[in-house]
Amino acid sequence: MSETLNSEQKISRVETIVENHPEVAGLQAFEYFRSKAWDQKEAFISGELTELDLKYPALNQDAIVAIRNPMLDALKPLMSGEKSEKSEALYDAVEYRYSELFMMDMSRIMNSTAASNEDRIEAEKWFVIANESLYGKPNKDVFSALAKRKISERIHQRTNDDESTTQLRNELNKLIGPIDETEYEPFVPSVELVHRISLLVRERFSDLVSHIDSTKRYTIDEMVKVLDISLEKIGAKELGWKAELVPDSSALAVSAHKKIVEVGENRQSTMARKLKILNIHEIAVHVGRSINAEKAGWTSARYGQDSYLKFEEALAVALQDAYRGRPREHGVDYQLIAGLAYGLDNHTPRDFNEAYEIMWRIKALEKIDSVKTDPNIGESAKSIAFKRCLRLFRGTTGKQKGVVSLKDLAYFDGQESVWSILKDIKSQDELDYLFAGKLDNSKEEHQRIAEQIIMTNRSI
Repeated sequence: MSETLNSEQKISRVETIVENHPEVAGLQAFEYFRSKAWDQKEAFISGELTELDLKYPALNQDAIVAIRNPMLDALKPLMSGEKSEKSEALYDAVEYRYSELFMMDMSRIMNSTAASNEDRIEAEKWFVIANESLYGKPNKDVFSALAKRKISERIHQRTNDDESTTQLRNELNKLIGPIDETEYEPFVPSVELVHRISLLVRERFSDLVSHIDSTKRYTIDEMVKVLDISLEKIGAKELGWKAELVPDSSALAVSAHKKIVEVGENRQSTMARKLKILNIHEIAVHVGRSINAEKAGWTSARYGQDSYLKFEEALAVALQDAYRGRPREHGVDYQLIAGLAYGLDNHTPRDFNEAYEIMWRIKALEKIDSVKTDPNIGESAKSIAFKRCLRLFRGTTGKQKGVVSLKDLAYFDGQESVWSILKDIKSQDELDYLFAGKLDNSKEEHQRIAEQIIMTNRSI
């Protein structure tokens, strides 16, 4: 007779598995999609190198099997018998990670030179399907609205252009397809709302950033030390968190299952004001939500409840804007690159090189139309475009047309949902619910989890 487990026994068994294999519930595909492309950046930008070699050393069959087996062991006891809200939430979280693992496996196959052409084509198809299921498909109305403002209007702006700028606009015009008209308008929170949330955010997190010298520019090594102090202030160090440099990366990212705030060694030095805002984003939101769920014993919300990402990224940028005191656009470049790759400008789908050729011209014209004094505009624009495109094409070969990683669409997509919840928050107690765990607070089932975490932590 098979063993029958009650809900608490199931959770205990799964938590033991997760304790030994934290990536089971905290898997993040981008950690396996780090390539050596940064070593090729200068040669590519200069034109010496015409195609990137996007190899992913961490993405191999042994690594995937090492995650898959304990992940399946965690799912099995949760699939039948007595259930509770906590066990169902844990099942949903691990199942979500299993979908991400499947996407990673498809990436491995389509990047494998040992796989047959037929297998690579099939893997590419499933990579796209999994990506869209996990992160959402690019929206044509959103793309059209942003492209009209960022591309079309910029192409036709001709005030006092010199010959090289005119040529740049003409080149961009030839690369872009016809952009559809749309009535969609990107959401912008009111000045009054941003001010009210700003007072709450500053009241709560002023101490978190008080050790940052407002007059200073911080090197990467200094930045790691600042983040470590912030981790201590928020109570994360005592739970095992730390900040550290990560090679072959320009990202600043939080890995909940590794308990690490990752600072890419390719990042530039950072002014104090920006570093304070990054602390709100990374430490207050991404780390803070994880440790609050951990303290309450909610494994699923500690690592990330199913479909939490869009809300959490949008919350992080909304609160950093509130701390700053004014809203800014976020994720627009990622929306444009994804739309260009998909051919949402009524064009055929594009690969890395084609998207890059468009993006660097867009970034160059942005700079020219705002500041005409920078002699290195072209070089700077190409560097930014390279960085942005690399994020959207991670996990791919860069040569497939219309195949991108859609994770970073979250920075733009969740804004309206987050601000619609923030508009009803008027106290620190109400703000607590947004920090209960790595949840999507717009979903009713996630709201119930937040309430239980808050009640547990207040009783501790």
